[in-house]
Amino acid sequence: MTATPEFEKLKALAAENEDLLRETLSDEQKELLEKFTECVTDISSVSEREMFVIGFRLGVKLMIDVMK
Repeated sequence: MTATPEFEKLKALAAENEDLLRETLSDEQKELLEKFTECVTDISSVSEREMFVIGFRLGVKLMIDVMK
């Protein structure tokens, strides 16, 4: 993936906000936030994979139609 300026800006903002949040949390809350973050990352990975599969299938269908 090419890191666009928009992506980089959002990534930096997310990291900054996470750091600010972590400063206010207890150790137990930090652990809970870490578990939540891992779940969000896993959800994102599954979602991206599914979007790729859908796009790939669409591309194959288009190629089949072109070849007919």
